[in-house]
Amino acid sequence: MANVTTYKYGGVEWNCEPWVGAGSMGIGRGDNPLNFTLPLLLLQIAVVSLISAFFQFLLRPFGKFAFLTQILGGICLGPSVIGRNKEYMSTFFYTRSMFIIESYEALCFLFICYITTCQVDTRMIKRVGKLAFINGILLFLIPFTCGQFAAILISKRLGGGPSGIPPVEFRHVAIVQSTMFFQVVYGVLSSLKMLNTEPGRLALASMMVHDCLSWCFFMLNIAIKLNVDLADKNRAFYMTVLQMVMIGAIVYVFRPIMQWMKKRTPEGHSLKASYLSVICVFLFISALWAEFVGLPYFFGAVVLGLATPKRPPLGTGLSDKMGLFVWSVLMPCYIIGIGYNLDLSLFSLRDVIRFELLFSVVRFAKMIAIALPSLYYNVPLWHAILVGFIVNIQGIYDVQIYKQNFNYTKISSKSFGAMVMSAMVNSTFYIVLVKKIYQTMSKRNPYKRRTIQHCRVEAPLRILACFRQREAVRPVLDLVELSRPAIGSPLSVFAVNLEELNNHSLPLFIHHTQEISPFIVPSRRDQIVKAFHNYEKNNVETVLIECFTAVAPRKTMHEDVCSIAFDQETDLVILTLDAGIESWERRLCRNLLQNCPCSTALFIDRGRLPDFRFVPIKKLSISVCAIFIGGPDDREMLAYATRLANHPSVELSVFRLVDQNGVSPLRDMVERKHDMRVINVFRKESSDKNIIFREVRIEIAVDLLELLRKEGDDFDLMMVGIRHEEDLLMLEGLSEWSDMKELGDVGDVLISKDLELSVSVLAVQQ
Repeated sequence: MANVTTYKYGGVEWNCEPWVGAGSMGIGRGDNPLNFTLPLLLLQIAVVSLISAFFQFLLRPFGKFAFLTQILGGICLGPSVIGRNKEYMSTFFYTRSMFIIESYEALCFLFICYITTCQVDTRMIKRVGKLAFINGILLFLIPFTCGQFAAILISKRLGGGPSGIPPVEFRHVAIVQSTMFFQVVYGVLSSLKMLNTEPGRLALASMMVHDCLSWCFFMLNIAIKLNVDLADKNRAFYMTVLQMVMIGAIVYVFRPIMQWMKKRTPEGHSLKASYLSVICVFLFISALWAEFVGLPYFFGAVVLGLATPKRPPLGTGLSDKMGLFVWSVLMPCYIIGIGYNLDLSLFSLRDVIRFELLFSVVRFAKMIAIALPSLYYNVPLWHAILVGFIVNIQGIYDVQIYKQNFNYTKISSKSFGAMVMSAMVNSTFYIVLVKKIYQTMSKRNPYKRRTIQHCRVEAPLRILACFRQREAVRPVLDLVELSRPAIGSPLSVFAVNLEELNNHSLPLFIHHTQEISPFIVPSRRDQIVKAFHNYEKNNVETVLIECFTAVAPRKTMHEDVCSIAFDQETDLVILTLDAGIESWERRLCRNLLQNCPCSTALFIDRGRLPDFRFVPIKKLSISVCAIFIGGPDDREMLAYATRLANHPSVELSVFRLVDQNGVSPLRDMVERKHDMRVINVFRKESSDKNIIFREVRIEIAVDLLELLRKEGDDFDLMMVGIRHEEDLLMLEGLSEWSDMKELGDVGDVLISKDLELSVSVLAVQQ
């Protein structure tokens, strides 16, 4: 370590170190790299990252606990574990190195304040609903009030002694402990795949209201306190004016420039590097301006974040751009700063009891703030309890606030350590508890088989049609038209518009029940809903349509679809896709096929079906082909094809593939028996309809390819089953050049580029 000179001046002890530069010349020239700031900083980042990764590896079987592993890494590096070695502390944490660490720590907090606030869309508060708004207000008031009373009582009963915490500080600890952060809950629910569940949506909406109230209160309190403390009232007035000018400059200068950047960025493209540099300059100017006018530096970051436009590539796009640098470089420095100031040896049993009593009261107050209004609005008890556990989860954002209070000497090292340890232990417990409760609550077991094959002919067919793009509305309506009966029980259709959730926005589930006003410019969602409502009006006796919009992350988008299918007892879920399907859409298909409580169909639209809205039905002739090999999926497909054949414009051709002996290629005798029974019933009931039945002898896959190549483009729609018996000779080798396995071997061949077919494909799974 560099030589340190100590002297006293004015009753204060000063440590002076000679400046030796940032980088060393190397061991070969006699330099110790650890005496220089850059090598030491790199070593500290590497060590804390390795320790955190080690803890993550140990805890991997139990789930992802990023917050727990980060804090454990900081604790191990600090005076609680390795830091007990004095030589290690003098080498790793001497004075100059801590100046560097704290500077990086402040920079980390500056970026995180901006990233988190620019992702929160305050306009979403208008959509959260009455219950979430009440929950948010009570989450702000009840824990704060109960925490203050508890702090006073505990200080009186258990206070005193040389190590006692002053009552003023204890009350401040209660205030800080009652705060909550939307970003923490969002991250936890995202990892648990609970964002678009009812408890998850209620928790996030309530937290967003609470965050807006708490940030406004916090910033207003800081501004008033700093100005009141100034003895010179004229200076206080000028400072207030400069603060208002800062906010005005951010809103009316920086924000329009960022909106201009957004307009200049093509849709789907990321932000230019030059634009990102300008935004970083805005961030530093805002932070510096805040420091000059007497506000904390992060005040400017928060205001700039709130003023940043929320739509990509800004808002959520900035998180991806800045996140790598913040979380991989700056966050380890932040963790080092936490570990350095956390010493477990300071705590006695009395301290642990006092702090845990206070924290328990605040947590219970949060539960009460959620439970009372939720139960009043008839939310199920276990849902209310689950939301109460969710809002008690804490994370790295909470620790940031603890650290800032410690830096501003609002709380002592003992209080800081108690809050960090409590947040780490209790949050891990709540995450595990929430996961177990949700897994128990989310089990959906249909009490009867929901399939088209087992749906009575006279019973109404219930179809859930989901799609991602506005262009898919027409093919969805085409399928609805083909599926509707001429007479009898009406067809029930549940149309779900799937929208991808941007990071740190609220997941939404909207049931469109009201008519769209003709005096309002319709949004994209309104146009979709209007198209379905217009179709329903034209076919009011045979079709009933309900429209939904589900805004959810890609990983859990299927959860909303499965939930509606279960609640509405649908017989078939149809996911409409176009030919250019993305990888995550394929994952959506797999999730639906694995988790849907009813039959599922994947519809690849090639534009062959006519638009029924503009062409009279009597003038249309639609050719549909069903490829029947055998098995439950093919039987389900045939049952749906039979329903389509009832439409006056449909001409159905059924190709039953058999082997060279003219029998089913299946080896399972039970399945062959079921197939034969279904085929016999189909041929008997469809003798007087517009149906052609053919048996085609297929020996190997080449024969099947030749059949599809020859017949494929003669049809507008081809229907196939997804799953078939393994090792069928006629399907052997087809999966080796697969483009989309989710459609099954035959369906995948139909959309492959090798056959160059233009027919639309409907693949069905029972």
